[in-house]
Amino acid sequence: MKDIIKNYLQVPFLICVAAIVLCSIYISYRKDHYGITLIKKALPLKKPFDLMDETALAPYKLIHKRKITNKDILESLGTESYLQWTLEDETVCEMSPVRHCSLFVTYYTGNPDQVPHVPEACYTGGGHQIADKASIKLHIADANIADVPATSLTFKTSPAEIWQAESKFTVIYFFKVNNLYKGNRTSTRFALGDLTNEYSYFSKVEVKFFNKNGLYPERDETIAATEKVLSKLLPALEKYHWPDWNTTSTPNK
Repeated sequence: MKDIIKNYLQVPFLICVAAIVLCSIYISYRKDHYGITLIKKALPLKKPFDLMDETALAPYKLIHKRKITNKDILESLGTESYLQWTLEDETVCEMSPVRHCSLFVTYYTGNPDQVPHVPEACYTGGGHQIADKASIKLHIADANIADVPATSLTFKTSPAEIWQAESKFTVIYFFKVNNLYKGNRTSTRFALGDLTNEYSYFSKVEVKFFNKNGLYPERDETIAATEKVLSKLLPALEKYHWPDWNTTSTPNK
């Protein structure tokens, strides 16, 4: 009996008990004063991405809408709320490497999986190698949208034949999560983990540029082109598609 009591009086055990008690007190305090929600409510889009007004993106011209017909791919994506468009910028020369823009936007709400899909995994799974990765700030030409944090990924592809040159392209992506812009998966997960919000959602925006001959822009040119297209896309998403967090979500805090 004495040995059992002695074991319970060990310092590591007492520290664990104290930690549990303190956590319980803190959770009780947060719940009483701010509210804690473990099961998040879903926030639907104001308007489905399929109904986006193409003219709102002018001077970009929509040249292709892609729909995912493979059920396994759609299940892996984890949502049916997505936009996968190819745009053409008719203000640049036809051979410009930023003439065409591949745009991929997804939306998740309620208690979504913790951000499973990022280009790092998707492109490397397709055989590409990461040549460079950096955190960047995108400067958007819209007074209502602050600088957007994002991730820049440059991939390289080994040539199929020895006489072919190595191919490189840059993908830029970021998230809108519970009314906040986040530049990577980790910061998005932290935002989703806020227990004081009654509702939860996140949307990923992913951009890549190329021309009809398969040529890709350099990283800096990709960033500039991304800022240009986002100056049209983000105001449209904010005004017509993403939920109005301040009036619709009624967050606890």
